[in-house]
Amino acid sequence: MKVYFIRHGQSMTNMQKRCGGWTQCPLSDLGMEQAKSLAPVLKDIHFDRIYSSDLLRTVQTAKNAIPGCEPEQRWELREIGVGSTQEVLHTELREKYGQAFTDAVKNHDYTPFGGENDQMIRERVHSFMRELETVQAENIAVVGSEGTILHMMTYVLQANFNIHSLRIKNCSISVLAFENGAWKLERFAYTPALV
Repeated sequence: MKVYFIRHGQSMTNMQKRCGGWTQCPLSDLGMEQAKSLAPVLKDIHFDRIYSSDLLRTVQTAKNAIPGCEPEQRWELREIGVGSTQEVLHTELREKYGQAFTDAVKNHDYTPFGGENDQMIRERVHSFMRELETVQAENIAVVGSEGTILHMMTYVLQANFNIHSLRIKNCSISVLAFENGAWKLERFAYTPALV
């Protein structure tokens, strides 16, 4: 089985430099074009299953990258919950909370703001990955957010590492194979023909 992990296109919160979290923000115009630019890259792959988070930006990305699809929406694929910082400008949060917000971003721990920490997102993403291993399919697409995909990597690589040192560009594709009970990373954060 091959799994194509796709990060969503640029969202309005990405563009405006706001905390995204679980907001139902749409893709920006650029994000929509980025998603559409994946369609020719993915057109020859028959996907047996297509998953996305239940957040609008990932659903829009899936529908534009794989025209005609209706992704199975899964809450486990959501980005990290950022609590009360959601949709607020980063500059405003730094002014209002100072070091507390800086630490939340650095440590990926939004629990002081009513959100999630790394362990919480890791547990739900790893639960989805264990379920994925039981699916009988040749090709699967999974559309999610940067944090979701990074935690999929901790599962696949069976390692705890500083995931925050890795960056995954909007509409990049990471390809993994699952064979004989083992994962193999084939491509990481590949950005084909992006606008």
